[in-house]
Amino acid sequence: MKSVKIGFIGGGNMGGAMIEVLWRTQCSEANSGRSSAEDERKSSGGSEVRGAENLSQTSDTASPRECEKKTKFEIIACARSKNEALWQRFGIKITASETDLVREADAVVLATKPASYEVILRLIAPELAGKILLLLAPSFDIKRARQIVGEGVYIARAMPNIAASIGASATALCFDAGFSEAKKETVREIISKIGKIYEIDEAGFAAFTGIAGSLPAYACAFIEAAADAGVRGGLPRRLCYDSVCAAVEGTARLIQSGKHPAALKDEVCSPAGITIEGLTALEKGGFRGALMQAIAACIAKARD
Repeated sequence: MKSVKIGFIGGGNMGGAMIEVLWRTQCSEANSGRSSAEDERKSSGGSEVRGAENLSQTSDTASPRECEKKTKFEIIACARSKNEALWQRFGIKITASETDLVREADAVVLATKPASYEVILRLIAPELAGKILLLLAPSFDIKRARQIVGEGVYIARAMPNIAASIGASATALCFDAGFSEAKKETVREIISKIGKIYEIDEAGFAAFTGIAGSLPAYACAFIEAAADAGVRGGLPRRLCYDSVCAAVEGTARLIQSGKHPAALKDEVCSPAGITIEGLTALEKGGFRGALMQAIAACIAKARD
């Protein structure tokens, strides 16, 4: 795939996470290229190796500028109050305004607070013709964006979660009509850097938000409560957090490998054993019903 200029409008939690992961990916690819070239020089045994060994300024990590030059994506941003921090941390190009960014970019990621979407879309609409526009807001649909920006814009919508910051998001993705396969592949290439993609109809985005977009908050509440119980039982807090996270991760991996959750639960519960006692207490407390109600509330809010 040819080099693509990705412009981020906004650099908060989600925009910043995506910028960081894309930048790290670029650096990994650049460093991989450097390592391959270095290995080739060393295997040749020529004077190039001795010369390279004498370069005391050589770094093991590619600089932001090298990353930009050697990989598929060029990242640019306009994030107002966060511009200086983004430039200092990643060395990416910062534009003077949102319209300047759109003029330069091939794909525009709108990563601001949803409340500012309409104002920004009206501002940049004249510059969007022929560009890809990627929406990230949970409650701003493609039809609404289309009414503002008009025809000739390739609009896609994604619903990532906070694990995008480590490339482990579960992300819903959908495309408006008119996307070529090549342009779809560009969007998929961007989203794949932040985790796993689920291409679904836009009608399913509210439900996906409930079960995946907001799930890290529910999981954190569960992990914190389990760790508190461990502390109450006499274990150090750091050990509690680490072991609970390891147990959750291992369980998730078992289910992803093909184990059915109900079958796995039954395997853990011995007759008259310890775990079934814990499950009984959870059922008395309405654990599953409360979780389902929480997700239903999230879905209803996302549909507002």
